[in-house]
Amino acid sequence: MRFVVGPASSIPDGTVRIVHPRPGPGIGVFNVGGEYFALRNRCPHMDGPLCAGTITGTSRARLRADGVPQVDWERDGEIIACPWHRWEFEIRSGRTVFPSRRRARRYPVTVEPASAAGRLRAGVETYPVHVEDETVILELGRAAEGTAR
Repeated sequence: MRFVVGPASSIPDGTVRIVHPRPGPGIGVFNVGGEYFALRNRCPHMDGPLCAGTITGTSRARLRADGVPQVDWERDGEIIACPWHRWEFEIRSGRTVFPSRRRARRYPVTVEPASAAGRLRAGVETYPVHVEDETVILELGRAAEGTAR
């Protein structure tokens, strides 16, 4: 089954759009630097709404050459933090940023020309709409023939 999320421009870099192609928690579609990834909107820790969390980066501790500890901020925009308990997951892989076997379920995402995505709606039932003196009228009596809007 394929599900058209919408135009790529509707998911700006660094954001997520949660869609519901079937009943359930939904799927978050993320734009990370112009690449698109999808994760199930359910945290594997305690079933929280993972994709409603904060898109962030992560910190890494290291020792400088002079032996002084330093914390670096890295991977900004590549991590999602669950809003319930702040468990952090890599958006690209669904893995936790800390050692754990738990991971968020991933889904494949493709980006296609709008003309190709338009063909996916070919089986959708549509109805003709026209405007008369600034009033929109929906004709429910008959379906449009061969149109998909």
